[in-house]
Amino acid sequence: MQTRLQYIKYDDVAQGFLILLLFAQLFFYNGIYLFVGAFVLGFVLYYLQQPYKPSVFSLIFVYHFIQISAGVWLSNYLGVDINFRSPSTGVATIASYVGVVLLFLPVIYYQNKIPPFNRDDLKRYALKISTRRVFVAYLISYFVANSISAAAFRIDWLTQIALALVNLKWVIFLLFGFLVILKGEMKKIFFLAIGLEFISGFFSYFSDFKMVIFFTAFLFLTFIKEVKFKTLFIAITGILFAAYLGVFWTSIKGEYRKFLNQGSRTQTVQVTQEEAMNKLIDLVQQGREESQDNPAANFLDRLQYTYHLAKTMDNVPAIIPFQQGSNWGETILFVFTPRVLNPEKPKFEATVKTRKYTGLAYAGQRQGASFSLGYFADGYIDFGLVGMFFPILLIGFIYGMLYFYFVKNTSNNILVNYAVVGALFMEFTAFEVDSTRLLGRLYIYALTFYLLKVFFFPWFLEQISIKEPASK
Repeated sequence: MQTRLQYIKYDDVAQGFLILLLFAQLFFYNGIYLFVGAFVLGFVLYYLQQPYKPSVFSLIFVYHFIQISAGVWLSNYLGVDINFRSPSTGVATIASYVGVVLLFLPVIYYQNKIPPFNRDDLKRYALKISTRRVFVAYLISYFVANSISAAAFRIDWLTQIALALVNLKWVIFLLFGFLVILKGEMKKIFFLAIGLEFISGFFSYFSDFKMVIFFTAFLFLTFIKEVKFKTLFIAITGILFAAYLGVFWTSIKGEYRKFLNQGSRTQTVQVTQEEAMNKLIDLVQQGREESQDNPAANFLDRLQYTYHLAKTMDNVPAIIPFQQGSNWGETILFVFTPRVLNPEKPKFEATVKTRKYTGLAYAGQRQGASFSLGYFADGYIDFGLVGMFFPILLIGFIYGMLYFYFVKNTSNNILVNYAVVGALFMEFTAFEVDSTRLLGRLYIYALTFYLLKVFFFPWFLEQISIKEPASK
Protein backbone atom coordinates (compact mmCIF):
# COMPACT_ATOMS: atom_id res chain seq x y z
CA MET A 1 0.00 0.00 0.00
CA GLN A 2 1.44 3.36 -1.03
CA THR A 3 1.75 6.06 1.61
CA ARG A 4 -0.42 9.15 1.35
CA LEU A 5 1.73 12.29 1.36
CA GLN A 6 0.45 15.69 2.42
CA TYR A 7 3.16 17.60 0.55
CA ILE A 8 5.60 16.87 -2.26
CA LYS A 9 9.00 15.58 -1.06
CA TYR A 10 12.28 17.17 -2.24
CA ASP A 11 15.55 15.28 -2.05
CA ASP A 12 18.60 16.93 -0.42
CA VAL A 13 20.25 17.92 -3.70
CA ALA A 14 17.05 19.52 -5.02
CA GLN A 15 16.54 21.41 -1.76
CA GLY A 16 20.11 22.69 -1.76
CA PHE A 17 19.89 23.77 -5.39
CA LEU A 18 16.61 25.66 -4.81
CA ILE A 19 17.94 27.45 -1.72
CA LEU A 20 21.11 28.43 -3.60
CA LEU A 21 19.01 29.64 -6.53
CA LEU A 22 16.81 31.69 -4.19
CA PHE A 23 19.65 33.65 -2.59
CA ALA A 24 21.51 33.98 -5.89
CA GLN A 25 18.70 36.27 -7.05
CA LEU A 26 20.02 38.99 -4.73
CA PHE A 27 23.21 39.31 -6.79
CA PHE A 28 21.41 40.16 -10.02
CA TYR A 29 20.23 43.58 -11.12
CA ASN A 30 16.87 44.45 -9.48
CA GLY A 31 17.78 41.58 -7.15
CA ILE A 32 15.31 42.34 -4.34
CA TYR A 33 12.38 41.94 -6.74
CA LEU A 34 13.81 38.69 -8.11
CA PHE A 35 14.36 37.41 -4.54
CA VAL A 36 10.83 38.27 -3.38
CA GLY A 37 9.38 36.66 -6.48
CA ALA A 38 11.42 33.47 -6.07
CA PHE A 39 10.44 33.24 -2.39
CA VAL A 40 6.74 33.69 -3.22
CA LEU A 41 7.00 31.06 -5.96
CA GLY A 42 8.57 28.48 -3.66
CA PHE A 43 6.33 29.22 -0.66
CA VAL A 44 2.99 29.11 -2.48
CA LEU A 45 3.80 26.12 -4.71
CA TYR A 46 5.01 24.02 -1.79
CA TYR A 47 1.69 24.33 0.04
CA LEU A 48 -0.60 24.61 -2.98
CA GLN A 49 0.53 21.66 -5.11
CA GLN A 50 -0.10 18.48 -3.15
CA PRO A 51 0.43 14.90 -4.39
CA TYR A 52 -2.51 13.35 -6.26
CA LYS A 53 -4.71 16.41 -5.87
CA PRO A 54 -5.87 18.70 -8.70
CA SER A 55 -3.12 21.03 -9.91
CA VAL A 56 -5.31 23.64 -11.58
CA PHE A 57 -4.58 26.36 -9.02
CA SER A 58 -0.87 25.63 -9.20
CA LEU A 59 -1.04 26.47 -12.91
CA ILE A 60 -3.13 29.57 -12.24
CA PHE A 61 -0.61 30.71 -9.64
CA VAL A 62 2.40 30.04 -11.90
CA TYR A 63 0.87 32.03 -14.75
CA HIS A 64 0.10 34.91 -12.38
CA PHE A 65 3.67 34.73 -11.11
CA ILE A 66 5.08 34.81 -14.64
CA GLN A 67 3.00 37.83 -15.62
CA ILE A 68 4.20 39.68 -12.51
CA SER A 69 7.85 38.64 -12.77
CA ALA A 70 8.14 39.22 -16.52
CA GLY A 71 8.33 42.96 -15.80
CA VAL A 72 11.44 42.38 -13.68
CA TRP A 73 12.92 40.06 -16.29
CA LEU A 74 12.29 42.67 -18.98
CA SER A 75 14.12 45.32 -16.95
CA ASN A 76 17.10 43.01 -16.41
CA TYR A 77 17.17 41.99 -20.06
CA LEU A 78 17.32 45.64 -21.07
CA GLY A 79 19.80 46.41 -18.28
CA VAL A 80 17.70 49.17 -16.74
CA ASP A 81 16.12 49.95 -13.37
CA ILE A 82 12.71 48.39 -12.80
CA ASN A 83 11.12 51.87 -12.70
CA PHE A 84 12.36 52.81 -16.19
CA ARG A 85 8.82 53.31 -17.54
CA SER A 86 6.98 54.31 -14.38
CA PRO A 87 8.17 55.38 -10.92
CA SER A 88 5.54 53.08 -9.43
CA THR A 89 6.63 49.82 -11.11
CA GLY A 90 8.63 48.60 -8.10
CA VAL A 91 5.72 49.22 -5.73
CA ALA A 92 3.28 47.63 -8.20
CA THR A 93 5.48 44.54 -8.45
CA ILE A 94 5.78 44.02 -4.67
CA ALA A 95 2.05 44.70 -4.23
CA SER A 96 1.30 42.10 -6.91
CA TYR A 97 3.44 39.50 -5.14
CA VAL A 98 1.66 40.21 -1.85
CA GLY A 99 -1.71 40.09 -3.59
CA VAL A 100 -1.03 36.77 -5.27
CA VAL A 101 -0.08 35.21 -1.92
CA LEU A 102 -3.33 36.45 -0.37
CA LEU A 103 -5.28 35.20 -3.40
CA PHE A 104 -4.06 31.63 -2.92
CA LEU A 105 -3.96 31.35 0.89
CA PRO A 106 -7.70 30.51 1.04
CA VAL A 107 -7.24 27.98 -1.77
CA ILE A 108 -4.42 26.33 0.21
CA TYR A 109 -6.75 26.16 3.21
CA TYR A 110 -9.39 24.30 1.19
CA GLN A 111 -6.76 22.14 -0.51
CA ASN A 112 -5.69 20.98 2.96
CA LYS A 113 -9.30 20.04 3.76
CA ILE A 114 -9.32 17.49 0.93
CA PRO A 115 -8.03 14.14 2.33
CA PRO A 116 -4.70 12.93 0.91
CA PHE A 117 -4.71 10.29 -1.83
CA ASN A 118 -2.13 8.03 -3.42
CA ARG A 119 -1.89 6.51 -6.89
CA ASP A 120 -3.61 3.28 -5.82
CA ASP A 121 -6.61 5.27 -4.54
CA LEU A 122 -7.00 7.05 -7.86
CA LYS A 123 -6.52 3.84 -9.83
CA ARG A 124 -9.42 2.20 -8.01
CA TYR A 125 -11.65 4.98 -9.26
CA ALA A 126 -10.18 4.65 -12.77
CA LEU A 127 -11.01 0.93 -12.92
CA LYS A 128 -14.68 1.79 -12.51
CA ILE A 129 -14.76 3.75 -15.80
CA SER A 130 -14.47 2.54 -19.40
CA THR A 131 -11.60 4.28 -21.20
CA ARG A 132 -13.12 3.55 -24.62
CA ARG A 133 -16.48 5.05 -23.72
CA VAL A 134 -14.78 8.19 -22.44
CA PHE A 135 -12.79 8.40 -25.67
CA VAL A 136 -15.99 8.18 -27.73
CA ALA A 137 -17.52 10.88 -25.56
CA TYR A 138 -14.44 13.04 -26.13
CA LEU A 139 -14.73 12.67 -29.91
CA ILE A 140 -18.39 13.71 -29.80
CA SER A 141 -17.63 16.64 -27.49
CA TYR A 142 -14.79 17.81 -29.75
CA PHE A 143 -17.08 18.35 -32.73
CA VAL A 144 -19.94 19.71 -30.63
CA ALA A 145 -17.62 22.19 -28.90
CA ASN A 146 -16.32 23.45 -32.25
CA SER A 147 -19.89 24.03 -33.42
CA ILE A 148 -20.83 25.86 -30.24
CA SER A 149 -17.68 28.01 -30.39
CA ALA A 150 -18.50 29.07 -33.94
CA ALA A 151 -21.97 30.25 -32.88
CA ALA A 152 -21.11 31.56 -29.39
CA PHE A 153 -20.74 35.24 -30.32
CA ARG A 154 -23.87 35.54 -32.45
CA ILE A 155 -26.24 35.99 -29.49
CA ASP A 156 -24.74 38.33 -26.87
CA TRP A 157 -26.58 37.11 -23.81
CA LEU A 158 -25.79 33.46 -24.60
CA THR A 159 -22.09 33.94 -25.26
CA GLN A 160 -20.75 33.23 -21.76
CA ILE A 161 -23.09 30.25 -21.23
CA ALA A 162 -22.03 28.79 -24.59
CA LEU A 163 -18.35 29.22 -23.74
CA ALA A 164 -18.91 27.54 -20.38
CA LEU A 165 -20.55 24.57 -22.12
CA VAL A 166 -17.57 24.32 -24.47
CA ASN A 167 -15.51 23.42 -21.41
CA LEU A 168 -17.40 20.13 -21.18
CA LYS A 169 -14.98 18.95 -23.84
CA TRP A 170 -12.09 19.66 -21.50
CA VAL A 171 -13.80 17.80 -18.65
CA ILE A 172 -13.91 14.70 -20.85
CA PHE A 173 -10.38 15.30 -22.18
CA LEU A 174 -9.01 15.44 -18.62
CA LEU A 175 -10.96 12.35 -17.57
CA PHE A 176 -9.61 10.51 -20.63
CA GLY A 177 -6.10 11.58 -19.67
CA PHE A 178 -6.47 10.38 -16.10
CA LEU A 179 -7.64 6.96 -17.31
CA VAL A 180 -4.76 6.69 -19.78
CA ILE A 181 -2.18 7.52 -17.10
CA LEU A 182 -3.66 5.30 -14.39
CA LYS A 183 -4.67 2.30 -16.54
CA GLY A 184 -2.03 2.50 -19.27
CA GLU A 185 -4.65 2.16 -22.02
CA MET A 186 -4.92 4.01 -25.37
CA LYS A 187 -1.74 6.05 -24.83
CA LYS A 188 -1.07 6.64 -28.54
CA ILE A 189 -4.63 7.82 -29.13
CA PHE A 190 -4.39 10.22 -26.20
CA PHE A 191 -1.18 11.77 -27.52
CA LEU A 192 -2.83 12.08 -30.94
CA ALA A 193 -5.69 13.93 -29.21
CA ILE A 194 -3.17 16.31 -27.63
CA GLY A 195 -1.62 16.94 -31.05
CA LEU A 196 -5.04 17.53 -32.63
CA GLU A 197 -6.01 20.05 -29.95
CA PHE A 198 -2.65 21.80 -30.28
CA ILE A 199 -2.79 22.16 -34.06
CA SER A 200 -6.47 23.13 -34.18
CA GLY A 201 -5.77 25.81 -31.56
CA PHE A 202 -3.83 27.78 -34.19
CA PHE A 203 -7.06 28.28 -36.12
CA SER A 204 -8.36 30.49 -33.32
CA TYR A 205 -7.68 34.23 -33.25
CA PHE A 206 -6.80 34.00 -29.54
CA SER A 207 -4.14 31.28 -29.86
CA ASP A 208 -6.17 28.56 -28.15
CA PHE A 209 -3.34 26.06 -28.65
CA LYS A 210 -2.14 27.15 -25.19
CA MET A 211 -5.17 25.52 -23.56
CA VAL A 212 -4.18 21.94 -24.35
CA ILE A 213 -0.72 22.70 -22.92
CA PHE A 214 -2.30 23.87 -19.66
CA PHE A 215 -4.62 20.86 -19.45
CA THR A 216 -1.85 18.38 -20.23
CA ALA A 217 0.32 20.00 -17.56
CA PHE A 218 -2.63 19.71 -15.15
CA LEU A 219 -2.70 15.95 -15.69
CA PHE A 220 0.99 15.29 -15.13
CA LEU A 221 1.45 17.73 -12.24
CA THR A 222 -1.30 15.92 -10.35
CA PHE A 223 0.89 12.82 -10.11
CA ILE A 224 4.09 14.44 -8.82
CA LYS A 225 4.93 13.18 -5.34
CA GLU A 226 8.71 13.71 -5.23
CA VAL A 227 11.12 16.19 -6.81
CA LYS A 228 14.72 15.25 -7.46
CA PHE A 229 17.52 17.33 -8.97
CA LYS A 230 17.03 15.47 -12.26
CA THR A 231 13.38 16.54 -12.23
CA LEU A 232 14.41 20.17 -11.71
CA PHE A 233 16.94 19.97 -14.54
CA ILE A 234 14.30 18.62 -16.94
CA ALA A 235 11.81 21.28 -15.79
CA ILE A 236 14.31 24.14 -16.27
CA THR A 237 15.25 22.81 -19.72
CA GLY A 238 11.56 22.64 -20.64
CA ILE A 239 10.95 26.18 -19.39
CA LEU A 240 13.85 27.55 -21.46
CA PHE A 241 12.60 25.75 -24.56
CA ALA A 242 9.06 27.05 -23.95
CA ALA A 243 10.46 30.58 -23.58
CA TYR A 244 12.28 30.22 -26.92
CA LEU A 245 9.06 29.09 -28.61
CA GLY A 246 7.22 31.96 -26.94
CA VAL A 247 9.68 34.49 -28.34
CA PHE A 248 9.37 33.00 -31.81
CA TRP A 249 5.56 32.89 -31.67
CA THR A 250 5.44 36.51 -30.53
CA SER A 251 7.57 37.49 -33.52
CA ILE A 252 5.09 36.03 -36.05
CA LYS A 253 1.80 36.36 -34.16
CA GLY A 254 0.99 39.88 -35.34
CA GLU A 255 1.35 39.02 -39.01
CA TYR A 256 -0.59 35.77 -38.55
CA ARG A 257 -3.51 37.53 -36.84
CA LYS A 258 -3.65 40.14 -39.58
CA PHE A 259 -4.04 37.29 -42.05
CA LEU A 260 -6.72 35.59 -39.94
CA ASN A 261 -8.97 38.67 -39.74
CA GLN A 262 -8.13 39.79 -43.30
CA GLY A 263 -7.73 43.41 -42.23
CA SER A 264 -11.26 43.57 -40.80
CA ARG A 265 -9.99 45.00 -37.46
CA THR A 266 -12.02 42.39 -35.62
CA GLN A 267 -10.89 39.57 -33.36
CA THR A 268 -12.36 36.98 -35.71
CA VAL A 269 -11.13 34.41 -38.23
CA GLN A 270 -12.08 35.25 -41.82
CA VAL A 271 -10.16 32.47 -43.62
CA THR A 272 -10.46 28.70 -43.94
CA GLN A 273 -8.43 26.35 -41.75
CA GLU A 274 -6.41 25.25 -44.78
CA GLU A 275 -5.53 28.85 -45.63
CA ALA A 276 -4.62 29.55 -42.00
CA MET A 277 -2.35 26.51 -41.82
CA ASN A 278 -0.60 27.39 -45.08
CA LYS A 279 0.03 30.93 -43.82
CA LEU A 280 1.35 29.63 -40.51
CA ILE A 281 3.76 27.27 -42.27
CA ASP A 282 4.99 30.14 -44.47
CA LEU A 283 5.62 32.34 -41.43
CA VAL A 284 7.47 29.59 -39.58
CA GLN A 285 9.69 29.01 -42.62
CA GLN A 286 10.33 32.73 -43.11
CA GLY A 287 11.17 33.34 -39.45
CA ARG A 288 10.38 36.45 -37.43
CA GLU A 289 9.12 39.75 -38.78
CA GLU A 290 11.91 42.07 -39.92
CA SER A 291 10.26 44.96 -38.07
CA GLN A 292 10.85 43.25 -34.74
CA ASP A 293 14.50 43.93 -33.97
CA ASN A 294 14.21 42.70 -30.39
CA PRO A 295 11.69 39.82 -30.22
CA ALA A 296 12.79 38.72 -26.72
CA ALA A 297 12.05 42.16 -25.23
CA ASN A 298 8.77 42.26 -27.14
CA PHE A 299 7.85 38.82 -25.77
CA LEU A 300 8.59 39.82 -22.16
CA ASP A 301 6.72 43.09 -22.58
CA ARG A 302 3.63 41.28 -23.85
CA LEU A 303 3.92 38.72 -21.07
CA GLN A 304 4.25 41.14 -18.14
CA TYR A 305 1.18 42.88 -16.69
CA THR A 306 2.37 45.05 -13.82
CA TYR A 307 2.79 48.07 -16.10
CA HIS A 308 -0.92 48.91 -16.07
CA LEU A 309 -1.04 48.69 -12.28
CA ALA A 310 2.03 50.95 -12.08
CA LYS A 311 0.53 53.54 -14.45
CA THR A 312 -2.71 53.42 -12.45
CA MET A 313 -0.71 54.13 -9.29
CA ASP A 314 0.87 57.10 -11.08
CA ASN A 315 -2.56 58.60 -11.82
CA VAL A 316 -4.61 57.56 -8.76
CA PRO A 317 -5.03 59.53 -6.54
CA ALA A 318 -2.70 62.22 -8.00
CA ILE A 319 -5.03 62.96 -10.94
CA ILE A 320 -8.10 60.75 -10.41
CA PRO A 321 -9.35 60.21 -6.83
CA PHE A 322 -9.89 56.80 -5.28
CA GLN A 323 -13.33 55.51 -6.29
CA GLN A 324 -14.30 54.30 -2.80
CA GLY A 325 -15.87 51.06 -4.06
CA SER A 326 -17.82 52.45 -7.01
CA ASN A 327 -15.55 50.75 -9.55
CA TRP A 328 -16.21 47.27 -8.13
CA GLY A 329 -19.83 48.31 -7.62
CA GLU A 330 -20.16 48.97 -11.35
CA THR A 331 -18.58 45.58 -12.02
CA ILE A 332 -21.09 43.78 -9.79
CA LEU A 333 -24.02 45.68 -11.29
CA PHE A 334 -22.89 44.90 -14.84
CA VAL A 335 -22.35 41.19 -14.12
CA PHE A 336 -25.62 40.57 -12.28
CA THR A 337 -27.86 42.49 -14.68
CA PRO A 338 -28.79 39.94 -17.38
CA ARG A 339 -28.74 41.30 -20.92
CA VAL A 340 -31.98 39.47 -21.65
CA LEU A 341 -33.68 41.69 -19.02
CA ASN A 342 -31.85 44.83 -20.14
CA PRO A 343 -31.47 44.92 -23.95
CA GLU A 344 -29.89 48.39 -23.66
CA LYS A 345 -27.02 47.06 -21.55
CA PRO A 346 -23.81 48.24 -23.27
CA LYS A 347 -21.18 45.83 -24.47
CA PHE A 348 -18.22 45.48 -22.15
CA GLU A 349 -15.10 47.19 -23.51
CA ALA A 350 -12.06 46.74 -21.27
CA THR A 351 -9.94 49.34 -23.08
CA VAL A 352 -12.17 52.24 -22.00
CA LYS A 353 -11.32 51.75 -18.33
CA THR A 354 -7.67 51.07 -19.11
CA ARG A 355 -7.31 54.35 -21.02
CA LYS A 356 -9.06 56.27 -18.24
CA TYR A 357 -6.90 55.12 -15.34
CA THR A 358 -3.52 54.59 -17.02
CA GLY A 359 -3.59 57.59 -19.35
CA LEU A 360 -2.30 55.35 -22.16
CA ALA A 361 -3.80 55.95 -25.63
CA TYR A 362 -4.71 52.37 -26.49
CA ALA A 363 -6.78 51.31 -29.48
CA GLY A 364 -10.21 49.88 -28.70
CA GLN A 365 -12.77 47.53 -30.21
CA ARG A 366 -13.25 49.66 -33.32
CA GLN A 367 -9.62 49.03 -34.14
CA GLY A 368 -9.96 45.32 -33.32
CA ALA A 369 -7.99 45.55 -30.07
CA SER A 370 -8.66 45.15 -26.34
CA PHE A 371 -6.45 46.02 -23.36
CA SER A 372 -7.44 45.03 -19.84
CA LEU A 373 -6.54 47.00 -16.75
CA GLY A 374 -6.28 43.91 -14.54
CA TYR A 375 -8.34 43.01 -11.49
CA PHE A 376 -5.53 43.87 -9.04
CA ALA A 377 -5.61 47.44 -10.40
CA ASP A 378 -9.42 47.47 -10.04
CA GLY A 379 -9.00 46.98 -6.30
CA TYR A 380 -6.37 49.72 -6.07
CA ILE A 381 -8.62 52.21 -7.88
CA ASP A 382 -11.28 51.73 -5.24
CA PHE A 383 -9.40 51.16 -2.00
CA GLY A 384 -5.74 52.16 -2.37
CA LEU A 385 -2.54 50.20 -1.77
CA VAL A 386 -3.63 48.35 1.37
CA GLY A 387 -7.35 48.16 0.67
CA MET A 388 -6.81 46.55 -2.74
CA PHE A 389 -5.91 43.28 -1.01
CA PHE A 390 -9.40 42.79 0.49
CA PRO A 391 -11.23 42.06 -2.80
CA ILE A 392 -8.30 39.86 -3.84
CA LEU A 393 -8.59 37.86 -0.61
CA LEU A 394 -12.36 37.60 -1.10
CA ILE A 395 -11.87 36.22 -4.62
CA GLY A 396 -9.49 33.67 -3.13
CA PHE A 397 -12.15 32.49 -0.69
CA ILE A 398 -14.72 32.22 -3.49
CA TYR A 399 -12.25 30.16 -5.51
CA GLY A 400 -11.51 27.92 -2.55
CA MET A 401 -15.14 27.32 -1.56
CA LEU A 402 -16.21 26.53 -5.14
CA TYR A 403 -13.20 24.28 -5.62
CA PHE A 404 -13.88 22.34 -2.42
CA TYR A 405 -17.59 22.02 -3.23
CA PHE A 406 -17.07 20.58 -6.72
CA VAL A 407 -14.24 18.23 -5.65
CA LYS A 408 -16.43 16.79 -2.90
CA ASN A 409 -19.88 16.85 -4.47
CA THR A 410 -19.82 16.59 -8.27
CA SER A 411 -20.06 12.79 -8.31
CA ASN A 412 -19.02 9.69 -6.39
CA ASN A 413 -15.96 9.24 -8.61
CA ILE A 414 -13.07 11.50 -7.62
CA LEU A 415 -11.52 11.46 -11.11
CA VAL A 416 -14.66 12.98 -12.61
CA ASN A 417 -14.56 15.61 -9.89
CA TYR A 418 -10.90 16.37 -10.59
CA ALA A 419 -11.67 16.78 -14.30
CA VAL A 420 -14.57 19.11 -13.51
CA VAL A 421 -12.55 21.50 -11.33
CA GLY A 422 -9.76 21.46 -13.90
CA ALA A 423 -12.07 22.58 -16.69
CA LEU A 424 -14.00 25.00 -14.49
CA PHE A 425 -11.06 26.99 -13.14
CA MET A 426 -8.59 26.91 -16.02
CA GLU A 427 -10.40 29.96 -17.41
CA PHE A 428 -8.85 32.08 -14.64
CA THR A 429 -5.14 31.68 -15.34
CA ALA A 430 -4.54 35.28 -16.44
CA PHE A 431 -3.36 37.97 -14.04
CA GLU A 432 -4.33 40.64 -16.59
CA VAL A 433 -8.07 39.94 -16.69
CA ASP A 434 -10.41 42.81 -15.86
CA SER A 435 -12.65 42.45 -12.79
CA THR A 436 -15.80 42.58 -14.95
CA ARG A 437 -14.70 39.69 -17.12
CA LEU A 438 -13.36 37.71 -14.16
CA LEU A 439 -16.48 38.07 -12.02
CA GLY A 440 -18.80 37.55 -14.99
CA ARG A 441 -17.13 34.35 -16.07
CA LEU A 442 -16.85 33.07 -12.51
CA TYR A 443 -20.58 33.59 -11.97
CA ILE A 444 -21.66 32.01 -15.26
CA TYR A 445 -19.20 29.12 -15.08
CA ALA A 446 -20.08 28.27 -11.48
CA LEU A 447 -23.81 28.37 -12.27
CA THR A 448 -23.41 26.33 -15.45
CA PHE A 449 -21.26 23.68 -13.79
CA TYR A 450 -23.66 23.47 -10.86
CA LEU A 451 -26.52 22.76 -13.28
CA LEU A 452 -24.34 20.19 -15.05
CA LYS A 453 -23.61 18.62 -11.67
CA VAL A 454 -27.33 18.26 -11.01
CA PHE A 455 -28.58 17.25 -14.45
CA PHE A 456 -25.71 15.95 -16.57
CA PHE A 457 -22.76 14.49 -14.66
CA PRO A 458 -24.77 11.74 -12.84
CA TRP A 459 -26.12 10.54 -16.21
CA PHE A 460 -22.71 10.86 -17.86
CA LEU A 461 -21.00 8.84 -15.13
CA GLU A 462 -23.61 6.11 -15.48
CA GLN A 463 -22.95 5.89 -19.25
CA ILE A 464 -19.16 5.57 -18.91
CA SER A 465 -19.09 3.32 -15.85
CA ILE A 466 -18.13 -0.34 -16.14
CA LYS A 467 -21.11 -2.31 -14.99
CA GLU A 468 -20.32 -4.95 -12.41
CA PRO A 469 -21.85 -8.36 -13.14
CA ALA A 470 -24.96 -9.06 -11.11
CA SER A 471 -24.37 -11.52 -8.28
CA LYS A 472 -26.25 -14.81 -8.58
